[in-house]
Amino acid sequence: MAERVAVTDKVDYLILKYLIEKRERFEYVPQSILKDSLALTEREIQISLLRLTKTGAITKRRVRGEDSFSITFTGLDIVATKSLYSKGVIKSLGITIGEGKESRVMFGYDRGDNTVAVKYHRVGRKSFKKRISDFSSKNWVSMTLENARREYEALQCVKNNMGYVPTPIAFTTNAVAMEYFEGLPLYRVELNDPEKVLNSILGTMRIAYVYCRGLTHGDLSQFNVIVNGDEEVRVIDWPQATRDDDVLVEDLSRILSYFEKEYSLERDLEEVLDYVKGYS
Repeated sequence: MAERVAVTDKVDYLILKYLIEKRERFEYVPQSILKDSLALTEREIQISLLRLTKTGAITKRRVRGEDSFSITFTGLDIVATKSLYSKGVIKSLGITIGEGKESRVMFGYDRGDNTVAVKYHRVGRKSFKKRISDFSSKNWVSMTLENARREYEALQCVKNNMGYVPTPIAFTTNAVAMEYFEGLPLYRVELNDPEKVLNSILGTMRIAYVYCRGLTHGDLSQFNVIVNGDEEVRVIDWPQATRDDDVLVEDLSRILSYFEKEYSLERDLEEVLDYVKGYS
């Protein structure tokens, strides 16, 4: 990714930004429209489109007899990375530390050489768990951008109210930069004090619900909780956060079942639900 960003020049960046801006009007933007809208010469547009195609930032299709272009996930990542760099959020990128169907997480380093995590959202037509109808737009680029925004806003609200989530640093395009928290997923840890860890998780869920207008995680499980050596907790992966009490019950049932199965730690679901909703 760092190499692809490095070879992207000003004209390339303008083209990528234009493809994002016109995503609702065109699935593929004709070359002539790109050239005229950005006031580029024939040579500039040809060289830039060739370079962007080689780096995988755009894809080409013939539409009504003309070469037309659409941005790719790689193109979105390039725009996001350049924006984070220009804002002073990161100065460089490191290795990939996690990758799934819906996101890619990489090490980043800020101007003080502190490690941060940069999460690039990638909502594909078939990969995403949420219903397409949950999004205001059916365009995959718009859904990806909305997905990143949702996660950033959820993290920001929960963290501002002292919940145990990674500290969000910045959001741009499809990327969320956040605190890097070194630990392991809950399912890979043998806890010394499971009650403390469960209380931290439930406290975070309470904060989300009470202080963030009924927010719940949407996919809470032993796979989305990170625990460090001191058994401090971070609840991660909030892009599917929603305000739905039925989903809240599912979130709580899942995490309570895990602690009951693994640690024989039993909690009454109704009592926990009352606590999370702030009734007790």
